[in-house]
Amino acid sequence: MNSVGRRLSAAALAVATALIAGGCSSSFNTQTNQQYQPAVGANHRGEMSVLNGLLVANEDGSATVSASLVNNTGSDTSLSAVTVKGSDGSELPVRSIKILLPVPNGELTRLGGSSDAGGWAVVSGADAGQFVTMTISFTTGQPVTLKVPVVARSEMYESVVGGESPTSPPPTSATATSAP
Repeated sequence: MNSVGRRLSAAALAVATALIAGGCSSSFNTQTNQQYQPAVGANHRGEMSVLNGLLVANEDGSATVSASLVNNTGSDTSLSAVTVKGSDGSELPVRSIKILLPVPNGELTRLGGSSDAGGWAVVSGADAGQFVTMTISFTTGQPVTLKVPVVARSEMYESVVGGESPTSPPPTSATATSAP
């Protein structure tokens, strides 16, 4: 075999090896083809996306609602109510700051942080380790319902505000009103 033939053979072998080696990692199980959720909370993607939705248990027996809301509806809206059902299907008492939380179009709004002063919390019945059903309602559009975990308060959740005892008997669900 002459030198040109050897070069062509070597080049063909190199191309074949690269194709075979590259093909080993391009099956359905390739990371880019599967959803991966590194967070503990639940996600709902849609016109109103709820990201990393969960409840953070507080020392006083309450649990603060924590989530990131993304408004993809094309117009501004506000969070108007949060209802929570326990693992047995019973409605859990929720308290709020009674002020609508703005959720501007195209922006991320954090629930459970300083922006709403930890204003949405389950007063009792949501213990760490449980999964509960949470429905988040808005002034416009469809409500979002998802099953979320209740996690123990730890250093990871220190930015989630809450844990204060309610000053008055809580309603069975919390609905906010517009600010005066």
